Amino acid sequence: MTNYRQKPYDRFAEALDTQGEVPCQSVPDVFFPEDIRKPREREEAIRIAKKLCASCPIQMACFEYAIVAKERFGIWAGTLPSDR
Repeated sequence: MTNYRQKPYDRFAEALDTQGEVPCQSVPDVFFPEDIRKPREREEAIRIAKKLCASCPIQMACFEYAIVAKERFGIWAGTLPSDR
């Protein structure tokens, strides 16, 4: 991992460690809607993931990491790749 990515990753990892379980850990499949073939099921997964992210206590650390790491897949901090 390059230097500019390390600090956001460290903050994200520390937030995970400090917080304990966060919503994405309880239902990880909905956070990667690209893997869902049926459009209605994909849209439902996106809706659920965004709702869970909205109440997540580490949302900002997650978002910062997703931006810096240029995450191309998944829902991070309630954002789709096209939002980021």
